[in-house]
Amino acid sequence: MPPPPLRVFLALGLGAAGLLATLVLALVASRAASERLEARIEGELGDFARQMAHQLDRSMFERWRDMRILAENDTIRDPAADLSHKRRVLRRAQETYPDYAILGLISPEGRVLVTSSGVLEGLDVSHRDYVVRGREGPVAIDVHDARLLATLQPDRDSSDPPRVLDLAAPVHAAEGGLAGIVVAHLDWAWARDVESGFRRETTRDRPGIDVMVLARDGTVLLGPPDLKGTVPGAAEPPGEAARRAGAATERWPDGNTYLVGLHPTRGYRDYPGLGWSVMVRQDAERAFAPVTALRRQILLWGVAVAAVSGLIGWYAAGLLARPLRRLAVAAAALAQGGRVRPPETAVRETQAIGQALAAAADSLGRQAEERRQADERQQLLIHELNHRVKNTLATVQSMARQTARGAGSLDAFIASFEARLLAMSQTHNVLTANHWQSVGLAALLAAELEPYAGTVPERVVLEGEAVALPPAVAVPLGMVAHELATNAAKYGALSVPEGRVAVRWGVEDGRLALRWSETGGPPVAPPARAGFGTRLIRASIERELAGTAALDYAPGGFVCTVTVPLAPREVPIEPVAQAQDAA
Repeated sequence: MPPPPLRVFLALGLGAAGLLATLVLALVASRAASERLEARIEGELGDFARQMAHQLDRSMFERWRDMRILAENDTIRDPAADLSHKRRVLRRAQETYPDYAILGLISPEGRVLVTSSGVLEGLDVSHRDYVVRGREGPVAIDVHDARLLATLQPDRDSSDPPRVLDLAAPVHAAEGGLAGIVVAHLDWAWARDVESGFRRETTRDRPGIDVMVLARDGTVLLGPPDLKGTVPGAAEPPGEAARRAGAATERWPDGNTYLVGLHPTRGYRDYPGLGWSVMVRQDAERAFAPVTALRRQILLWGVAVAAVSGLIGWYAAGLLARPLRRLAVAAAALAQGGRVRPPETAVRETQAIGQALAAAADSLGRQAEERRQADERQQLLIHELNHRVKNTLATVQSMARQTARGAGSLDAFIASFEARLLAMSQTHNVLTANHWQSVGLAALLAAELEPYAGTVPERVVLEGEAVALPPAVAVPLGMVAHELATNAAKYGALSVPEGRVAVRWGVEDGRLALRWSETGGPPVAPPARAGFGTRLIRASIERELAGTAALDYAPGGFVCTVTVPLAPREVPIEPVAQAQDAA
């Protein structure tokens, strides 16, 4: 049985490869897109919880502020003011915000002096928590059943008393003594109104979302009726994973899986908060329905594209197989000793093979030339690396000798020498990150001065245009910046909290002009002798960079003015190091 024709092999191979590649690509794209969409959905739910928590904090702060304002009201503070006037003030506050179930003024001894509605007046409430704590300062007490208020609502079911939050603030008379405590019972319907408004404005495009407010101990204060007043129990309490991550998918004790977002309330301004948390949950299947739809759509498109790729593979295999068959006939004729010219076809496959071979030859030639050039560049880099290593070692050797001369002890030598090596390595790191092409002057200075900036605004000021320094300039300037910063931290402006350092620079006619000025530091006086830092600055600027360095020890603060050309001459480090040693 003869083997199948070439077209079958090519069609099967190309079609199978196309099918596999398309399906894999579709699966990968589906996974990536699904993960991004899931992350966005989880983030939205976490944002919902955060926004609701913020709304609760802001609304409670406004009620907290109401108590503070009432406590400062002149009529409320005046012990001689008529009770009817005080009642009018309280009633006006209740009319302004109807969610107050009742407002009242309690005497320092704990007896109700006056209320917004006139009820409960004369009642002794000295044992109430809001009175005890309200004498000391503003206080908010978590939601609870208001059984006393329930007695004023005879038609209300006794098993369902109103729920309120207590708010209180001390009232001080003009002479400073305690004149009473202003108290408000905030109807818990307030929170339901906040939740309803939040749902209308925020989650209208996400149906099926439950918004819950949890007490400090995890009790559901506001939420689905079947969960109110409960602390759902499980191996891991609901919301615990979301508490760690902001939003997470969790399996709840009811057997359902939910996407849960959780965010704690943290208070607002001087309102300290009640330790609530806001939990937003949605059935996971419903929450991730867009993800499921996206995966299905991508998979269907992947199958369709894969089928089309198989048909294209069959057609392409035919185009490729026909000229190859002609070449096979020509090769057979050549094997018999006949003269064969490459067959010509309408699709030019035979000519394309020749062109491809010629192109391959050209490509090989180019690759050989590129390899030769790469070898030359490698040799150049090796020589440059050798040069830089020698120069760096010479600089390190000089720094070691000079640091040892000025150090009073081995520990002092180690600390100073390590600091200078670190400064050199930081500059090398910045240059390496930029492939040893150039480095920004501002970045170079910031790397040296950032440890000294602290939290004081404008302690360190960097000001100047964008300047790209070549490596030959960046390394010496980095060492100079380190010496200046170290000197300022030890003896200059950065050694005291009120000290300031300003570095300003500019470029003119290809020369960099940089001014380092210190203010607010200890008194400045010229040193008795030039230390290694001074010699390093002068050697780096004047000898290595062919620039100028002026050091001014003015009484008001040290000033260093440096000018260097941005295209320095090629000066080896070894003579500079020798000069430093000799200095």
